Amino acid sequence: MVFAWGVSALALLLGAALGARALIDPDWAAKFVRLKADEQGGGQAEFRATYGGVFLGLHAAALLLAIFYLIGGEYVVGVAATGAGLVVAVGWAGAAFGRAIAIWRDGADTKFNRFSVAVETGMALAIAMPWIVWFLF
Repeated sequence: MVFAWGVSALALLLGAALGARALIDPDWAAKFVRLKADEQGGGQAEFRATYGGVFLGLHAAALLLAIFYLIGGEYVVGVAATGAGLVVAVGWAGAAFGRAIAIWRDGADTKFNRFSVAVETGMALAIAMPWIVWFLF
């Protein structure tokens, strides 16, 4: 079970790192997600807020709870960490599902989208690892 929590924590750290990078460098975030900011000036703020702040805050909060549980092993913190991790994992799974629908319905079958579905699914599974191990064993 400690291995499952470790995998989850590493995936949460990756998500937080992506958010921190996007918060600091919105041009990198735009290139990473292959979108372009509008000319009105609000686009950069959107990249910082959504791909930066939301990613960083969401993943960092779940990671913090997971670390508290791994270090202290307290039951209440463990329940909170498991719940927070599941919420983040479902978000990644939702992104993979939405992209898969776009591939199927919108003709967006590109190498980038197939790779992204795989990465998003992998992140969802990695973050949900404590739930998966608990459910199977």
